[in-house]
Amino acid sequence: MQLVWFAVNIFFVGSLIVMLFVHRSFSEAKQQGSAPERLQRLGRFRNAMFALTLILFVAMSASFLANMRLNG
Repeated sequence: MQLVWFAVNIFFVGSLIVMLFVHRSFSEAKQQGSAPERLQRLGRFRNAMFALTLILFVAMSASFLANMRLNG
C-alpha cells in the first residue's frame, strides 16, 4: 500500500508543478494581450490541469488514509 501512496504522490506533485507553470503562462499571456484563441486554449488547459491535480490530491489523500489504517 505504501507503493501505491508513493506513486500517486509523485504524480500529484508533478501535476501540481505543471499546473503552476500553466497558470503562469496563462497569466502572462493575458497580461500581454495575446490572441483570444491562445487565451482560450491556455485557459482550457489550465482548467484541465486544475481538475487533474484536484483528482490526484483526493486519490493521494485516500491512499494515505488507507495506508495508515493498514499499518497503524
